[in-house]
Amino acid sequence: MKELNISDIRIDGGTQIRKKLNLDKVNEYAQQMDDGIEFPPITVFFDGSSTWLAEGFHRLSSERQRGSITIKAIVINGTIEDATLFALGSNKHGLNMSAEDYRRSIDIMLKHHKWSTWSNARIAAHVGVSASTVARVKKEREPLSTKVMKTYVDKHGNESTMDTSKIGKKKPKDKPKDKPTKDPTNAPSSTTSSTYSPEEEKLQELMDTITNLANENTVFRDKIAIGQWDASEIEKIDAQETIENLREQVRILEIDNQALRESRDMFQNRNAELIKSVNSLKKKLQKAE
Repeated sequence: MKELNISDIRIDGGTQIRKKLNLDKVNEYAQQMDDGIEFPPITVFFDGSSTWLAEGFHRLSSERQRGSITIKAIVINGTIEDATLFALGSNKHGLNMSAEDYRRSIDIMLKHHKWSTWSNARIAAHVGVSASTVARVKKEREPLSTKVMKTYVDKHGNESTMDTSKIGKKKPKDKPKDKPTKDPTNAPSSTTSSTYSPEEEKLQELMDTITNLANENTVFRDKIAIGQWDASEIEKIDAQETIENLREQVRILEIDNQALRESRDMFQNRNAELIKSVNSLKKKLQKAE
């Protein structure tokens, strides 16, 4: 830990993750400092020429307000990029981040050439939110041209929209694997695949989606029920919104699921009728010969 000149510490490099400082908190800290309360040191990164503030923006502002010349700091050798990444993950304690601050943090990571390649779970763990929050922010960043929004009206007259662009799309086929050797026990192989019609593939994908949504819903419900979720304010809001959205999406998907079943049954009936017609024509042709 070192005593640094406040004038040497730079805050103009984009390492401030919050949209703005809480001036009430700055004043509160300044008063506590005047009363003799000692605060933890701030954290800065030194890149060889500049010292970038990564953690402690409110504390630094309070010391400046008091007219302090120096401040205690933990100095880490690293670039401004290192300082930004540290700042993105250092706001899990102290003054709570707002929902807008968390979304801003996620957006910063998704814009970065390297951090954007991280999984949703890894970004979520670093920022301090849920993976579903990251997924939703990522979804909001998608170009509108890739989305197909469909509007539904429930029995109460409430409208809701859902992106249906991926529903019914075929999953990429796996590369062909070597033909498995015959099981000496003659047990059926679990890797054996069947040929499905497009309607059946769409039906299966919808069923998988419903299962995944139900599982995520269960996770939220269990976390809240057992009281072991140390959630931030944004996660509580997201949990409520997600549960409501999941219920509505499950209802919508069940409607589509039923429509697909009826469509499948219709195609199967038509296929049976065509087979009967072909067999009948074959018999007539045989008699004619």
